[in-house]
Amino acid sequence: MKRFALLLLTVASLTLAACNDSDGDYARYWTLATVHPLENNDYYFSSDSGKSFYPGDKSRIAAYEATEGQRVFIWFNFLPEPAEGYDSNVALYNIEEVLTKQVETASTTDELEQMGDDPIQVTGWQLGGGYLTLQIAFRTMGVTSHVVHLVNNEASLPEESLEDYVGLEFHHDAKGDLDGRYGYGYVSFRLDEFDPETAGKKGIYLRTRTPEGNVKYIRIEPETER
Repeated sequence: MKRFALLLLTVASLTLAACNDSDGDYARYWTLATVHPLENNDYYFSSDSGKSFYPGDKSRIAAYEATEGQRVFIWFNFLPEPAEGYDSNVALYNIEEVLTKQVETASTTDELEQMGDDPIQVTGWQLGGGYLTLQIAFRTMGVTSHVVHLVNNEASLPEESLEDYVGLEFHHDAKGDLDGRYGYGYVSFRLDEFDPETAGKKGIYLRTRTPEGNVKYIRIEPETER
């Protein structure tokens, strides 16, 4: 997942440029995490590796409305004092929300067609914590909202399948916006019963359509690199 990490580090450096001042007050760590609300408008985060982070210092963050299951990138530094009940106590520097969706089931060909099958490039991924997170790139003129879906296809047989892997399809509806420069982004899907760990599988065998218009299958396992 080298490309995933490299692009994220570029985003982090841009986002935190204002914090990198002469006194060295800037975040040194980042992670992909899931938000969990607590009482009194408080919250904590869990990473895909199962670690919990309590933001004991939120002084650099404006009021944040926490939503259970929301996926985020967080930038932080570790605090020396422990937070009881959590793996780490951190000073939080920035939160960037990631588009978070559920797996959808297509039972008919009409439902599948409505989800689109336009070209898109999957440039990185992370599987863990009950989520599949994809780094994506697609052409856009910037005037149309593209829609993506992670699909359990019950309407047709797959072109390929792999034993011991959960078969899912990544669909893209460009809404006719297929030209222009490449836009980049992230989307995270809550897997629920399609989580390989829950299903007793090794990983996900993901169907997607490449920028050249070809069908491609990607074998995704926890903590593998692209």
